Amino acid sequence: MTDDSLIAALEAAVHCVLDHLAAELGDLGLRQAEINVLAALPPGVARPVGELVAATGQRPSTLTGVLDRLEAKRLVRRRVNPADRRSFTIALTATGETAAKRVRDAFATLDGRVRDDLPPDAIQGFHHVLDALERHTKGRT
Repeated sequence: MTDDSLIAALEAAVHCVLDHLAAELGDLGLRQAEINVLAALPPGVARPVGELVAATGQRPSTLTGVLDRLEAKRLVRRRVNPADRRSFTIALTATGETAAKRVRDAFATLDGRVRDDLPPDAIQGFHHVLDALERHTKGRT
């Protein structure tokens, strides 16, 4: 890439990853935001919605729609959070666990191939860039 813009390069890379995942997981019939949520849900563990907001980077209002779609597809179940009855927890259903495993496997395969192609200092540098991006964008919409 000839452009020195980190943001432009990141955008291009994200689109490549999304296209790759769409091809790998297309038979699941899921949108990218739904794939992102499934990747953030461990099997057998209910997560509070607030944790999913942080883990997926989605706005709460966007996440609500994503969860509605996943619930309609019977991939997740939503329950009142016993620790805070004003909020909900989200857990995978049995069908959701199968789909989430496919998602995690696709993520792990691509992650492994990319890591195998990079020296450790490049991976560390990438994480430094991500940390800086988070610091400079956190709380801004």
